[in-house]
Amino acid sequence: MHKMTRRQVIALIPSSTVLLCPAILNAQTNIDDEWADIPTNTPIGETYLVNVPEGPAEVDVSALLPGEVTIIARPTADEEYASTDMVQYIAVHHRTPAQIAYGEENDRDGTVQDPGYFVANLVCTHRGKAIGITGNPDAPFACTDRSRRHSSVFDATGLGVSGASDGEYLSIPDYQLDISDEAVVLRLS
Repeated sequence: MHKMTRRQVIALIPSSTVLLCPAILNAQTNIDDEWADIPTNTPIGETYLVNVPEGPAEVDVSALLPGEVTIIARPTADEEYASTDMVQYIAVHHRTPAQIAYGEENDRDGTVQDPGYFVANLVCTHRGKAIGITGNPDAPFACTDRSRRHSSVFDATGLGVSGASDGEYLSIPDYQLDISDEAVVLRLS
């Protein structure tokens, strides 16, 4: 089993914090300007990723605090991930109480196994580019391709709220979330 560390947490940082990585933005940042030169094939710097091998995997994500996200990267032969260099990026977002309440009203049936955690593939529904973490608790995910005909932004339920993916949902990986007093373990099929 892989165990994520605090180094692999991407906090949804408050607006007073200095940005640590161009693909990790705070809620006050203009995404289009700040993301103008970032790569569109990866959601964040490779040092933050929890890397697992292709196929089934288990990742202990107990270190996540409410409002934090970690990203799991695993190689894949699925052509859906051609724009991300054949790597499936999976976000595990430990929701805040406000995001849990919003999710209880707006999550798609059958996609969230526990309201405290949102798990999604970080591949844009428009052209398959990588999805980055914005730092905005209301719209925590955005396509890294910020050009005029792309620029999708997704809310905490994975629904596209603007850009080319408006009205479409991020895909959900085949997963099982096991929560106990000892650990929170994500099992990927």
